[in-house]
Amino acid sequence: MKVKSKIFKGIEYIQIAELPQEQQELLAKTLNKNIVIKILINGKVVRDCIQFKDYQTWYENIFKSNPPVDDSKEKSKTISRKEVKA
Repeated sequence: MKVKSKIFKGIEYIQIAELPQEQQELLAKTLNKNIVIKILINGKVVRDCIQFKDYQTWYENIFKSNPPVDDSKEKSKTISRKEVKA
């Protein structure tokens, strides 16, 4: 699910910590760290933000093309050594 953006002083962004866990994990593996930004909001630095346009691009090109792996299906495809010998 794509999250909604926030806007602060004209900066449209998302905060990585507020993403679903699955997106956070894939983002950590695939995101160019140079696009992470810091925003000073009411005297507090929020460090884990990315501009919404970058999130949208990542979501469409990376997240949607990497469907989650269902472990139960992967386990059912595993063939034991006994089956191979038979």
